[in-house]
Amino acid sequence: MKILSLFILLLLHPVHVSLTGIEYDTVNRVYAVFVKVYSDDLEEDMNLGRSTGGSIEGDQTERYFQYLADRVIIMEDGRPVKMKLLKTEADGLEHRFSLSAEGGVMVREVTVMNRIMTRLYDDQANMLLFSFDAIEDGYRFTSTDTLKIYKVK
Repeated sequence: MKILSLFILLLLHPVHVSLTGIEYDTVNRVYAVFVKVYSDDLEEDMNLGRSTGGSIEGDQTERYFQYLADRVIIMEDGRPVKMKLLKTEADGLEHRFSLSAEGGVMVREVTVMNRIMTRLYDDQANMLLFSFDAIEDGYRFTSTDTLKIYKVK
């Protein structure tokens, strides 16, 4: 039901919303990450550059990766995990990205930071579906609330 509600929200553009899913495979210690955003908002937010002030450069795939690595960050016990961009899809209305990241051993805390379009829109809502072992949670990030901490052990 949560997923259906989130997809309905995504269909209601001009609402400023994105959807991120993070699922942790405990056997292989790998995060599977997907991000879905509206294409017009994505281009506008990418033009703002990195959160630290630098520009986003390179070919289109590299620009997408730089953008996502700047806006969506997963940390284990305070250390960022390194993500890899696996797949990019666009249909003219929205962009969908698949990423992966290798997890660590004996993790106690997972922090998710989501700053997608938070500098662009005050009413931005970044929806998160998070799954790690027995934890399954939905969370709504806003332009002022960009951090969520999960105690996983």
